[in-house]
Amino acid sequence: MRGRWAVLGGVVSIAIALLLVTSAVRVSANSLWLYEQLFERNDVPQRTGISMDGLRDIGGQILDYFGSDAEPLDVRTTINGVEVSLLGDDENAHMADVKQLFIKTYMVQTFAGLTAFVILLVAAYRFRRSALVPISAWLKHGALVVAGGILVVGVAATVAFNQVFLLFHYIGFPQGNFTFNSRDDYLVRVFPNGFWSDMTFVIGLLTVVGAAMVYALGVALAKRADA
Repeated sequence: MRGRWAVLGGVVSIAIALLLVTSAVRVSANSLWLYEQLFERNDVPQRTGISMDGLRDIGGQILDYFGSDAEPLDVRTTINGVEVSLLGDDENAHMADVKQLFIKTYMVQTFAGLTAFVILLVAAYRFRRSALVPISAWLKHGALVVAGGILVVGVAATVAFNQVFLLFHYIGFPQGNFTFNSRDDYLVRVFPNGFWSDMTFVIGLLTVVGAAMVYALGVALAKRADA
């Protein structure tokens, strides 16, 4: 029985780590306010000739696309007084793949959350008050696992962000349709590498904050068990 619960504890820790990362991704990826800040920080209006209002509208159209079943993406904006379809077929195809990756990420988030909740609920029912000891340990371990992972990725991204970003694309988009020209393709002009570097930092920061909260909860439960 003890070995079985040790395995379940490991599952909970991994589920908590996945839940923290995917939740940070979901919050960041769906924040139009964050998009606006990163557009301004990376001089996107100057790089593209599109006003901040136009960029805000572009971000809104993309978020609406990610949240719907509509296909294909067709971002409309005004450049030099002329309304245009901003992205080409290859860019729209890549965005369709990005949408599918987000869908999978959110599925992992839901599954991880449900898994952790069910196991914690069963443990609480099985061990009653004594369940606080293993539950607190599982929470702290999950927080430490994700914090360690973020530290490794953070160091790698700081040293060689372009290589890490490229590796992510090879893993996330094995079909290989993610190479674009910054002179002609508005997808990489509106969302330059600096945008994604900053976005990665925000996701990492949110994940670490979440991990700290989970770890603090584990400590509080451990103190309550001792009392």
